[in-house]
Amino acid sequence: MLGRVRTALKFLTWGLLLGLLFAPRSGAETRRRVVQWMTYRFERAAGRVLRIARTAQPIQR
Repeated sequence: MLGRVRTALKFLTWGLLLGLLFAPRSGAETRRRVVQWMTYRFERAAGRVLRIARTAQPIQR
């Protein structure tokens, strides 16, 4: 199972690298779009974590 996950991650990494390398946009435009995408994903994930933290009940011992 772990071997399959590693293989999938390798192919994902190679696909991303080749896609960025042969992207039809300029390097600056590609980097700007990647940063925007990553920022959006990070903000979404952080928002979810904060929402869960606000609604979580404390553990009573």
